[in-house]
Amino acid sequence: MRQAFFVVLLVVASCAPESEHDDVGIDSDTSHLTTSDRMDRYARIRDAAVARGIGTGYLLAGIAFTESGLAQCWSEAQWACAGPRSPDCNGGPVIAGSADGACSAQQGGLGMFQFDAGTFADTLRVYGNDVLTIDGQVAHAIDYVVEMVRMSAYTTNAETTAKARDWVRYFDPNDAVHRDQWIKTVLRYYNGCDPGWSCWGPRYQTYSDGLATALRETNGPGFWRGGTTCPGGRGAVVGAIEAHYRELGGCGSFLGAPITEEMGTPDGVGRYSVFEHGSIYWTAQVGAHEVHGVIRDKWRDLGWEAGPLGYPITDEVVIPGGKKSTFEHGVLTSP
Repeated sequence: MRQAFFVVLLVVASCAPESEHDDVGIDSDTSHLTTSDRMDRYARIRDAAVARGIGTGYLLAGIAFTESGLAQCWSEAQWACAGPRSPDCNGGPVIAGSADGACSAQQGGLGMFQFDAGTFADTLRVYGNDVLTIDGQVAHAIDYVVEMVRMSAYTTNAETTAKARDWVRYFDPNDAVHRDQWIKTVLRYYNGCDPGWSCWGPRYQTYSDGLATALRETNGPGFWRGGTTCPGGRGAVVGAIEAHYRELGGCGSFLGAPITEEMGTPDGVGRYSVFEHGSIYWTAQVGAHEVHGVIRDKWRDLGWEAGPLGYPITDEVVIPGGKKSTFEHGVLTSP
């Protein structure tokens, strides 16, 4: 329920006077996570986000990296307090915040996103026991993030829940305005630091660095959309194009690794991905089909899908004396 969530947002995001909190998050070096561990944690965040229609999970990962160094379990960051037990920690305790008094008081945030509604019992009552799991943390983080983007004084065209969700889904990490709006939103509505407080500048940099780290360690946004990535590639293959790419053999196929992200065609009808040795094009009407080699070169010279042949409607096939690809409005052959 939005009303209940809105109340939670105010409770969690509100911050005590700045003198009570001198810093934010932890140094990731104090976490016991290896590079491999972090990649696994990034993948868990990505998959949980993609399952909920969010392909920009790096926004969430940037927060988690800043808050806990991606640590979910106390065994991964024993500088903190031990929280309630979690199945994602082999039955051991989750990480719990250590900046709210003695651990015996059982106060402070829980898990990698440090959800906090007061005591441990308060937090579980407000969020439910799933906040003790990684998938639960991500699910609550998505709801939280969408709501704070909606209510933020810094975001534009995000004044309804639907628009705020789209704002998150279509976030452009290369857009300086988007990044500034995001960091200010996180800083004020997640961390509780207000403009004019001494924490604003340093924490702005800390959350900005967390986002940059999540993107850098995963080689960019392509990883976060899910799908297939290949060694030496420069993009991720997703959706129907990914499904057909896998049918053809994926990274080991004749197409090789993807060298672009999936893109929309200029006519707004189709989508395509470019690989080392060819392309796959898709439309809702004809599905996904590959085109490569000499035939692809001929099709290119004719104007791609905007030319007289239109989109490919078959893969290239072997025929007596050569090869053939069929398009919407014709056929191309090669020796």
